[in-house]
Amino acid sequence: MSARIIADVTVEGASEWYGTLRAKNIRYEDGGSVSVQMSLGVQFQSPNITAAVAARTEPWQNTAWSLHPETPEPVDDNTVLVTGLLTLPAAYTFTSQDSIIFEINGNLTTSPDLYTGSFEFFVDGLPSGVVEVVCDEAPDPSLAGLSQPVYLVQGSVSTPLHAAPGETETTDVIAGTFSVTAGELATSDETVVATAQVSPSEVTVLADKKTTINVTYEAVAKYSALDVSIGQLPSPLSSELLYVTVSEKSSGAVLADFSSPVNKTTQLRRLPQSGTTDITAKVVLNNTKYAATKTTSLSNGLIQVAIDQSDISTEDVDTSSFVNLPITISNTDAVEADVTISLRLTSATPGVVYTQDIAASTSSSMLDYQIAPGQYTVQAGWFLDGSVVYAVETDQTTLDIEEDGSTTLALTTRRGADLNVNGFPNFLSFGAISNLVDQEGKAFIAARASAVFKYAGTDGAGDSGGDLTNDNDTIVTVQIAKKVEDGVGGGHTCLPVMISYTVNLSLGDSETQLQDEAGLGHSFGNLVLSMTLAQLESDRLGRTGAAAGYIINPDFLGECQKGPSGAGFSPDYPMPVIGPLQHALSVRGIDAAVPDFVTDTLKGYVAGTNWLVRTVAPGVTFGWQANLWGVGSSAWVYARDGTAAVAAKAKQTADYIKALEVYDSPSGFRPDFLAIDRYEADDFTERAHKNSYCYGPYEWSRFFDFCRFLSLELQVPVMPWQIPASRIPTRDESVVNLETEHWGTGGTYVFGDANVGSSVGNIHPSVLAIKPTGTTHATVREIFEAAEPFDLTQPTYYDFLQRGIFSVLLGGGATTGIIDGVGTTGEWTQEQINAYMADPIPI
Repeated sequence: MSARIIADVTVEGASEWYGTLRAKNIRYEDGGSVSVQMSLGVQFQSPNITAAVAARTEPWQNTAWSLHPETPEPVDDNTVLVTGLLTLPAAYTFTSQDSIIFEINGNLTTSPDLYTGSFEFFVDGLPSGVVEVVCDEAPDPSLAGLSQPVYLVQGSVSTPLHAAPGETETTDVIAGTFSVTAGELATSDETVVATAQVSPSEVTVLADKKTTINVTYEAVAKYSALDVSIGQLPSPLSSELLYVTVSEKSSGAVLADFSSPVNKTTQLRRLPQSGTTDITAKVVLNNTKYAATKTTSLSNGLIQVAIDQSDISTEDVDTSSFVNLPITISNTDAVEADVTISLRLTSATPGVVYTQDIAASTSSSMLDYQIAPGQYTVQAGWFLDGSVVYAVETDQTTLDIEEDGSTTLALTTRRGADLNVNGFPNFLSFGAISNLVDQEGKAFIAARASAVFKYAGTDGAGDSGGDLTNDNDTIVTVQIAKKVEDGVGGGHTCLPVMISYTVNLSLGDSETQLQDEAGLGHSFGNLVLSMTLAQLESDRLGRTGAAAGYIINPDFLGECQKGPSGAGFSPDYPMPVIGPLQHALSVRGIDAAVPDFVTDTLKGYVAGTNWLVRTVAPGVTFGWQANLWGVGSSAWVYARDGTAAVAAKAKQTADYIKALEVYDSPSGFRPDFLAIDRYEADDFTERAHKNSYCYGPYEWSRFFDFCRFLSLELQVPVMPWQIPASRIPTRDESVVNLETEHWGTGGTYVFGDANVGSSVGNIHPSVLAIKPTGTTHATVREIFEAAEPFDLTQPTYYDFLQRGIFSVLLGGGATTGIIDGVGTTGEWTQEQINAYMADPIPI
């Protein structure tokens, strides 16, 4: 068989700024079929580009695309050499109908033959050479046998290599030019640390050639280390943070300080090698001081310090100079008498806190304790009255308690969403995407998932090119949901949720899409087909409750709000609506007339879509979808501008949704919920971190705050959708390929992971070395360091109901959910949801 691989390459849709290269009929030169076990390497020439080359397969497969290097190498002033690796979900043999489409943000109108004739393909890899790492002997006996990390860096991608001191290790590396760095060589407790130097600092790896990197060591530094453990303290400390200081006994100099919850161990590293220290843990809670002090001698080793209930002493604080704090509560709606507001006042002085539960139904109250004058941060917890969320708001988020006792704290309650949503269970629920490969729903049964979602139709985007005669994906999704219900048993419900476009603004070029009368008619009709088939199949299988759920038109609200030139589309923007609806009714045999309140405008399109769903399929539950970036960009999530700024972004989005009357139509055809999308990509893959999506704990908290405020403004229950369930790898795990393994932060943030906990040092160095694009931090390490103190030990979903969140749907076509086909985290996510379902949070 010929070793050379060829393809039929054509230029499509070329303009001065953008076009695509389609490689079809990939085959050996003698006509033989090309089979790969994992990946297909590609190298070709391209015009100069303004954005990274993207690649996808047609028919669609769940592939991962990576560039090597990520910035193509120049060939001449007008041309670059693109080298990439397309990783497939499983072993595959290409057929004559398969295509790979490369998106080129450059001018393909000149010299197209140069580009189409330049393609080379490689089975299961790219041209590679050997990198030899030669490591000096360990500079200290305690460092012998450890693994010395060396990193080959291209742009934001860091490839880790390893060698033990005194040994030589060789690794196959894709050809290219890399800068070379080395991490420290350190014991696990960082009590012995050696700085490594590499030579050379830059290497060019050539195909089938060997390149050598030498590692040497500078002087060794020695330290002490402390593991400070706060035990499982009883009430009232069980839910409090203790302020901990480590100080030199002789001088009082503070070596470290931090806040710790109970039942937590904090690792302190690189402390002085010797000396005596006092470790003090304390909190002043409601004018009672709780404190414990342990004294220990430092040495070149790890020392364990445990503080338990028996170590805690109590002391009443002198309150002779303290004052009373009156509290007023303005209620916009009557609430039940037994509902309380959890109030927390945290002093600017570390470790001083006042807490109290106040009846939400009262108009005035008084803090039960006299309070010390000074500045406090006010936290008033949102609460549920039955299934309805109430916000507690105040203009006094920072409260100055005056010495004369003149300060009053004013709170206001505000009604939010009712979290009882048709078709969903009466508890906070989790669901995920299916690729329909496992039609028995084994992953969903293992997780005890409450929803399974899939894109409706053939192309998953409305099939605007024609009227479908069948929608097998809808039918199979309903069948999987039924198998999950039966497989879990005990009355468990699993809702099939279809994603349906009646106009696909995810493509961009919004004005063209909105004016495509024929395409709109086809897509409306295909939505009717999907809903009809869902109802019929649900009835056939004997399912009860809602036949299916629908998320309508992803990216529509965001693109319309953002607009093609930074100014959003007006609600009165003219577009065809009535004609497309009449086509859908006619082609699907629906005996109904388009009502008079539906007009040929953008707002009329929304009203018509809502009417169509409620008229054709009253047995389904549905909602629209909003975007984080509808305000023009999603980069605001990285800003350090406070919670009020997040609320302002949410209100900006809510105001636009209100202007379109999505949930406030006078016709009364109101959707059931709102889905909210961040961006469906795992944070530690290039598809995410090269596109400004690389979240740490701080950014995720801002995203879920956005959900909270948007739900409040609209008084609509919200569903975070396509949330990446990928987790953070720890430093001891095997991390080989960030693109295929799909690591990330979403799953760890939502479900918690004690192995990551509160220490950046617990995170795998390959992840920490990622250099994301479009964030405010140069590396992932800096993202997490900026979020300190953080604690990912426990799940964050405990307050989702108070945020207006009734359900979370995980994963996407190429993003980690609970199935096994994407990355390595699916089984872990199944376990987290299954454990949660043992005691789900009731609505």
